[in-house]
Amino acid sequence: SSGINAEWPLRPGDLSLLDLVLVKKCIQSLIYYNLAFVVSPIRYSNTYYVTSAIQSIMQDPALQDECIEYIKMDERYPSPSWEVIFNLYETFQSGIKLKQVFLYEKPFMRNVNERRLVEFGLLKGILKRLHKYPVASNGTITGSNVTPELQEYIQHQVLDGQHSYDDICIKLNLKLEKVENDLDFCKNITIIQKLDV
Repeated sequence: SSGINAEWPLRPGDLSLLDLVLVKKCIQSLIYYNLAFVVSPIRYSNTYYVTSAIQSIMQDPALQDECIEYIKMDERYPSPSWEVIFNLYETFQSGIKLKQVFLYEKPFMRNVNERRLVEFGLLKGILKRLHKYPVASNGTITGSNVTPELQEYIQHQVLDGQHSYDDICIKLNLKLEKVENDLDFCKNITIIQKLDV
């Protein structure tokens, strides 16, 4: 299976004029039977951590070969060695943003497709993504504390620590950059960070 297209789930219903509820049920069935996987959007602003699953891949040459083939950027150049890939994954221990990892390590110089490196790591449990969950200070925001930017978030009840930034973007049809700008530095909001389950 090659790369994952984040827009794909919407296309079957749009193109064939099927009921989106039916399309959703089909996708859920594919996921249930492990025929499809859902990976959260891979953005340079995301933070990922390497998990203990990296140790199991160290003992599995077949999985190492699968990883090398999956993340190789260009067939005309030599494949990256497993040691190079392992060192790239180990870089994620520091909890820095993806952009910083790639600027420092420059995986493309080693014939490594950055997006597919992260994608493979997520699919195999080698990497986990750190998500942000906003919580209104003291449970609510009222009166003079309410800025126009916060009004929409309050109205949709997404400042309860149960909605990640990704959930908020989908629910309110907003870009991640807007959500981050509105919430990250708001004195009335506490941001809780949690790894994927």
